[in-house]
Amino acid sequence: MIRVLAIDDEPLALMQLRKMIEMTPYFELVAACTNAFEAVQVLQHEQIDALFTDINMPDLSGIDFVRTLSSSQPIVVFTTAYSQYAIEGYKVNAIDYLLKPFGLPEFQQAAAKVKQQYELKQGAQEKVIMPEESRQEVIDERIEGDILFLKVDYRIVRISIESIRYVESQSEYLRLYMSDGLSHMVLMSITRMAELLPSDRFVRIHRSFIVNMSHVQEIARQRIKMDAETYLPIGDHYKEAVTAFVNHRLVGK
Repeated sequence: MIRVLAIDDEPLALMQLRKMIEMTPYFELVAACTNAFEAVQVLQHEQIDALFTDINMPDLSGIDFVRTLSSSQPIVVFTTAYSQYAIEGYKVNAIDYLLKPFGLPEFQQAAAKVKQQYELKQGAQEKVIMPEESRQEVIDERIEGDILFLKVDYRIVRISIESIRYVESQSEYLRLYMSDGLSHMVLMSITRMAELLPSDRFVRIHRSFIVNMSHVQEIARQRIKMDAETYLPIGDHYKEAVTAFVNHRLVGK
């Protein structure tokens, strides 16, 4: 069970948030607080895995409260009626942002993200026990030919390497964006992933991105266009690699 703490200074909003948490089968509500100072007391005595907190609260805002937490802070989801706080929320590594008034479907989407992040963190803790050499062997054995096996939640998902459109680094995790519109999170460095993916198709274009060049539509102005809505930057350090890849296949010079 994922142990959850809820914070909101509005009684009705806190009651609704509490009900949604209690309706989620993999959540355990540890406490529901009306301000950040109450939450501090809870955190001193209870193990909290996830935090749903309002932002605009008197005395101490939700964002400022999260900033006071240690590096081992819970997974954070902000809830607020003010959309302008979204960017600030993501600066403190919130995993999601719920704009009030939100319903159960929106809450469930955020809860699913919390669950995924929690399971990735649990997996990371388990891997610490395994020697580095053993971890490397496990990763290598899961890649054969054009097939990749990813651990997603409690499942092992088989994917075609060619179906990977691009890879984005998100802190210690990677998100793989697939051609079917889905995405998968995996605990791995982008440097290691670059080593594993075939270099005749995949190019690292930025410190945060690896691209399957088979899925690229256009390259212009130091950006790669993947589709009508997705443009990825080409970092200065990686410009030469992108240019070399393209020039080797360029026609009509």
